[in-house]
Amino acid sequence: MRKRLFSPRGSQWPRYRTPPRVLRPTPWPRVGATWKPSISWHPRASSPKTGCEARPGRRRRPRPAGDTLRLPSTSGIGTLLAGLTLTLGCARTDAPLHRPDIILITADTLRADHLGAYGYGRDTSPNFDAFSDDALLFENAFSHAPQTHTSFSSILTGFLPHETHAYQRAPLPAEVDTLAELLQSAGYSTHAVVSNYLLRQKSRWREGQGWAQGFDSYDDEMNQRELIRPQPERTARETTDRAIEIIRRSTDKPLFLWVHYQDPHGPYAAPPEFAAAVGAAPEEHRLLPLNRTRSGAGGIPVHQRLPGGRNYFHYVWQYDGEIRYFDHQLGRLISALKEAGLYDQSLILFTADHGEALGEHDFYFSHVGRLFHGLTHVPLVLKHGGRLSGRRQDYVQHLDVVPTLAIAAGIEPDPRLRGTDLRQPTPEGREIFAIVESPLDRDGERASLVVDGLKLVKNRDTQKLRLYDLRADPAEENDLSGDPSHRTQRKQLEHRLERLRHADRLALGAPQPEPLTDQEREALRALGYLD
Repeated sequence: MRKRLFSPRGSQWPRYRTPPRVLRPTPWPRVGATWKPSISWHPRASSPKTGCEARPGRRRRPRPAGDTLRLPSTSGIGTLLAGLTLTLGCARTDAPLHRPDIILITADTLRADHLGAYGYGRDTSPNFDAFSDDALLFENAFSHAPQTHTSFSSILTGFLPHETHAYQRAPLPAEVDTLAELLQSAGYSTHAVVSNYLLRQKSRWREGQGWAQGFDSYDDEMNQRELIRPQPERTARETTDRAIEIIRRSTDKPLFLWVHYQDPHGPYAAPPEFAAAVGAAPEEHRLLPLNRTRSGAGGIPVHQRLPGGRNYFHYVWQYDGEIRYFDHQLGRLISALKEAGLYDQSLILFTADHGEALGEHDFYFSHVGRLFHGLTHVPLVLKHGGRLSGRRQDYVQHLDVVPTLAIAAGIEPDPRLRGTDLRQPTPEGREIFAIVESPLDRDGERASLVVDGLKLVKNRDTQKLRLYDLRADPAEENDLSGDPSHRTQRKQLEHRLERLRHADRLALGAPQPEPLTDQEREALRALGYLD
């Protein structure tokens, strides 16, 4: 039997019956880009009319009389008013008392700074930009690893990669409930549609990494082949088609849907009309060497070669075309959410697993083995009804995804989680950690720490340090590690990085990853993770 260390059905908090009158936030007045709740009394949810007017949308079975909700541990109000139910989720337009549908949309290898909403000059993302206008955009959001399986271990569990051992390709630990398991236990209908080969629940050679845990359906069917690789993939169009089928199903349960797009992951080979949509083919020329390995150091990795030459600007143009193609399908997905009445009622979170290197530090068209800003800085946008809008510059991270979505669903987060609810103010002095694994990395293990805009990168094999001020130098061109005026900060950050690297809130013991099969090694080589 699966051991559960934490679930919405078991907690240190007692459960309370819903009183005849419940304490609930009224619509929240806007303060900048954040919200402050104004508490007032309303009749219980089963009354014909509550403090929140019913909104059009999918029908929901009314909550049975006497049903219970649990108080989030992060709420001081819940502690003071035990015995009352504090319900978060009433938008400015009134709504029935129920947990929101939750839509998690993720894209593979998507740089934040190549999206219009983040200031990019080319028209790569009209649908994403329009969605961002309806939501709250985080300008400084970070991934914990520039690799898909490692990054998603944090997105789906809320723990750091070295705590779950995902960075060493161990399966997700059974001792930790994934986001899907938490929501499933709370009564959600849970579904996923993924398109990255590494996220399949099962391969021809072995069981998968545990990604399907907690999902009622996990659609990872991939019948196509990538342009120049033997690995299966599913295009963004097909991924959207499958997701729309789920959205259109009628259900009396709240919905959790995770949709992961492989695009714009290389090879950059979107339908040609989408590259044309971002602008004419580049006239500039800068020829790059064709590497014989899968490394992006100094030239084009062998697994990323495109027909038609080795012009740097052509590759970037094609990458932007991939983004435009993905964005077109994102627009279809959003239209389906609107048609189903879900767009204005759901909590929708969009992010990317990591970015892509496009020539920074002479590293090209890869995301393996480095921790550059373009690899770990990711888009993150949150929509919750009509409540959240604007932009925030505080530093947030993928560890915040699980607490945010869990609290929105009325689930008390695991107290060991470091993340916070993105709908609330962000604590000062946050430590944002990232790691590149050593078993599959050609250049040794690297780890980085970002605190208040300062970023320290350490190669833990060579002990080499780099220090950057991301606020003044987002391109990381000025290494401050040797600057005497930053010596104290460098030492403090290095100490904090090492402390966090050795912290282990799960205490699972030494990782025991299964050895790679020959087929898996070949698959990872094709994706650029192995030479």
